[in-house]
Amino acid sequence: MTSRILRFGLVTIAIAAASACKDPFEVKASTEVFEDTLVVYALSAVPPEAPTALNTFDGIAVRTDPTQHYDVVFDIRVDPETGDTTAYALPPRAVGGFSTAGIRKDTRAFDEIDRAPTSGYDDSTAVPIQAGDVLLVQAASYACAGQLISARLYIYSKIEIDSIKASPPFDPVTNPSGSTIYFRMRADPNCGFVSFRDGIPGV
Repeated sequence: MTSRILRFGLVTIAIAAASACKDPFEVKASTEVFEDTLVVYALSAVPPEAPTALNTFDGIAVRTDPTQHYDVVFDIRVDPETGDTTAYALPPRAVGGFSTAGIRKDTRAFDEIDRAPTSGYDDSTAVPIQAGDVLLVQAASYACAGQLISARLYIYSKIEIDSIKASPPFDPVTNPSGSTIYFRMRADPNCGFVSFRDGIPGV
């Protein structure tokens, strides 16, 4: 009887010790990483109701409007001095919005990037883009506002620019597909998680 009680006590202690090692603040991912292909218009070239920005959490193109949640704004601008046309990806602050997201370019191929870095994002500067460029986005998502740990306030996504139709510019009658930027994106919608691999991430 005594040995049986002793064994039971040791098992109980072992279970308690294992439980004590678990992180009480551990957060598990619940949503799969997703990928999509989208198109947006240039901010300065189309009517106000046209989609010119990206909501990375929902993976949708939206208007650059205070009533919308957006993390990246797209534009195509002509330099008045040189006449050169350049496309840009802009964080919200660069167009007068709140500082909710940052952007950084990456020199690796889109499919090679399986984890997002957690630093090095610029939340104020327009980023020139061209076909083939890869961007990483760190966004303080409204869906993560209730998180207690600061690192869990962000979601991460990656973007590859497919094509840019800068000329001829948008015209509602003669060229409704002008001034557009096509891209694919892949996002981890789980707060604070950085994986771009298929399925529900573990980190």
